[in-house]
Amino acid sequence: MASHPNSPHWELDVYATPFVPHAFKSVNNEHATVIATDTKHQVDFAAYTETFAARHFVPQRYNATIPPPEGTVNHPPLDSDLSVSSYSEFWSPVYNVELSAKLEENDTYTLYNVPLVPTASQEGHQLYRLLVPGLREETPFVELGDTIQLRQLHLDPYGNLVQLPVYFGTQKPIFLTWGGVQYDATVEDINRAYELVFIRVKGLVPQTMRFNVVFSMRRKLISVQWAALHLVSSELLRILAKPGPLGSREVHEELLQRTASMTLTTSGHSNQTNGANGEIQSQDDGAPNDWIRRMLFPVDSDGVIQEKLRTLPWKRGLFDPKLNYEQLSAVDCVCRSDYGVLPYLISGPPGTGKTKTLVELAMQLIKDQVDHVLICAPSDAAADTLALRLSKHLKPSQLFRLNGPGRTVDEVPQALRGFCYRTQDKDPNMYNLPPFPQLMKYLIVVTSTRDASILMNAKVTNSDLYTIEMSMLKTFHPESQVPAISLHWGALLIDEAAQATELESLFALSIVMPPPSYPSTLPQPQFAMAGDENQLGPRTASKNPHLTTSLFARLFARPLYANHPLSRSNLRPSTSPPVLTAAMLPMNYPAFENLTRNYRSHPAILSVSSSLFYNDTLIPESQPAAHPLHTSPIWTHRNWPVKYIPHRGLDEIERDGGGWYNVSEARIACNLAQYLFSSAQVPQAEIIIMSPFAAQVKLLRKEMRSARYGNGSGLFGVNIGPLEAFQGLESRVVIICTTRARPKFVKGDVERGLGVVGMRQRMNMAITRAKEGLFVIGNPEVLAMDEWWREWVAFCLRNGLVSEDLGIHAQRFKGGKVGVLEKALVIKEEKAREETAGRLRVLGGAVLGQGVDEDEMWALGLRAAMEEWEEEGGGGEEDEEDEEN
Repeated sequence: MASHPNSPHWELDVYATPFVPHAFKSVNNEHATVIATDTKHQVDFAAYTETFAARHFVPQRYNATIPPPEGTVNHPPLDSDLSVSSYSEFWSPVYNVELSAKLEENDTYTLYNVPLVPTASQEGHQLYRLLVPGLREETPFVELGDTIQLRQLHLDPYGNLVQLPVYFGTQKPIFLTWGGVQYDATVEDINRAYELVFIRVKGLVPQTMRFNVVFSMRRKLISVQWAALHLVSSELLRILAKPGPLGSREVHEELLQRTASMTLTTSGHSNQTNGANGEIQSQDDGAPNDWIRRMLFPVDSDGVIQEKLRTLPWKRGLFDPKLNYEQLSAVDCVCRSDYGVLPYLISGPPGTGKTKTLVELAMQLIKDQVDHVLICAPSDAAADTLALRLSKHLKPSQLFRLNGPGRTVDEVPQALRGFCYRTQDKDPNMYNLPPFPQLMKYLIVVTSTRDASILMNAKVTNSDLYTIEMSMLKTFHPESQVPAISLHWGALLIDEAAQATELESLFALSIVMPPPSYPSTLPQPQFAMAGDENQLGPRTASKNPHLTTSLFARLFARPLYANHPLSRSNLRPSTSPPVLTAAMLPMNYPAFENLTRNYRSHPAILSVSSSLFYNDTLIPESQPAAHPLHTSPIWTHRNWPVKYIPHRGLDEIERDGGGWYNVSEARIACNLAQYLFSSAQVPQAEIIIMSPFAAQVKLLRKEMRSARYGNGSGLFGVNIGPLEAFQGLESRVVIICTTRARPKFVKGDVERGLGVVGMRQRMNMAITRAKEGLFVIGNPEVLAMDEWWREWVAFCLRNGLVSEDLGIHAQRFKGGKVGVLEKALVIKEEKAREETAGRLRVLGGAVLGQGVDEDEMWALGLRAAMEEWEEEGGGGEEDEEDEEN
């Protein structure tokens, strides 16, 4: 309840948890005899390690035990000091907060009094089918081999709990409303499309097939993450401890911030560090390798000074000849590594080719004799995309897509299955590690940040392999001098890095991190990340601000990156990429690259996002082929493919807190999809409908599949899902259902991380998925509460992109920011294409060195219009007056 029932302001709490009778809940709290079902979906890491190293030589370093969370742990204050010496001290309470929140979240997935249906057997074992609501959206997240706890209920014919005698090996029965046994079932198969899980249950007595179902926490993964945190923390403390005591944390941080002159090796890597009293000390005097400190806490003195301009090797021999200047610059910088031993950050706004850049970078690294490259992404889907693109250049003997044993075969794209490894003896359908000699031969290994923990557990990290090899050489040849040994993993690349928590990134970093004894004068592993901190960040249960800030975003906020003259926040908005001039030197080589050319969206779709989130630095380069959609009468003005549809239909909530939905909004969205499919000839698969509320997604799917659409057969090909499902994806047309219609609930949405109002990252992600058509359905009063949505609606009002004036008060959206891209768009519309065709061909010939056809004019027209606007004094008093009006 929101307040006491006698209060005049009393109302129901719409966010209250669903009601479950106490009798059903109490069953889960009673003591039970546990019958466990063994699972084959797991890797025997100890046995695997023994295939290449005797126990005597294997380092024992992952023994950290994780304390169980008790109660609610307070969030560390926002100004808590995250530093080299406080890394574990800082993250441990944050991690416990997340674990407590995960336990609470896991409780919400518990199912009460649900049926278990016998189904086909598998290898002689009876399987049972269980419907799991939310499985498609990974709420809960279930994989093969997971444990699901079942408690069998005693019910009468009317569905009421009854007490029946239960015998526990004695003649005297105990009367219980359930069977007294907890069956720890194991997941054998999954159908996410229909939200079905198929489980195997040992010892199940087929009586009343109604159960309470509890989804277990993923304890093994939690333990490995905890171990990675303590491994990295211990290495950071080791760096502090040698070559001498560094004193307090404040003194150490002060020493790190000094911009001392540094002696560089020919590879551009520093072979000196600051001592306790501030003087420069060589790594040869016993100081441990400080690679991990540089990756997590880089400072200005770690960088290298650039004193002269460099030229890009345009004839490097690209695997993708269509790379633009910024993409090629990023690839070349990492390959040269002339910026020092630092993380290289690639800031890639929507549609700018982040993944394309990383794929080219990986290929160039192995071409430049970097032995082995590890590539990670926060999700399996993103890792699959990387592997699919790399598979065009590599053979199955060179590229390995590492999947966890919990992934089903059907979830892996058919084209990738030849690049994976499945066990042949126990279960041919289980993904696993290949034999050690085979694993060592792969040039590139691609996996998710989560499944990178498999390499940690198998002891095939740089630190483990180096230690094992050194120990064996010293044992077998005690009288000989041990030769220099190279590290196995030469580079780590992380795509969509802004979606991974810093703790998730530690898995991958732990694999590539050199051991403390590895000389810093030898080649160091390279580390590059690509991402966009202005889109969806990590998904967490606790919503802790420290945890929802990715390592990528935290590094970009450090002075080394944020204060650099070429930082995106320091650039003057323009339609041309920033150019480094000799007058700007000397300064640190930039250990980052800003991608600026968008190849996805029409300029009108891109305009607001560029203005609000990217300092007006994005350049539209999309060149779509002619399509009936472009000339459809659905566009209200100028044929700009953007439309705002004001909608005031009320939102409703499912019974017992099931979630928010909006029936009239769903009808509008589905009717719009029907029109696009039948009249604008847009294929179903190229239409996305998204909503931030799970209940609305469910309603949209039901509506879209009904007989009202598709000539009575429904439209099953339209892609419908929650906002998070489309991060990193794109589609020809996107329809955004904001769903929320009652302003009084917006504050509660924001507090709970729901909706798309008051959440800049979610809003930016949503409006940048479309390539050729964007529709937003939303209540104007609700959208007016959000400063970013106000700007977007103001853009639509200024340019006549509102479906109808349904009582929108333009005053609410007055004075929206006019970006450079929008002004150029208006100018481009006012200039007839025929009048500029000749000049565009000349311009195109000068830029591209060849003639320009009609399709290329679309991309060049904006650039030409921008030049004219600047020549005519754009941005003067008249333009400012227009902005105010």
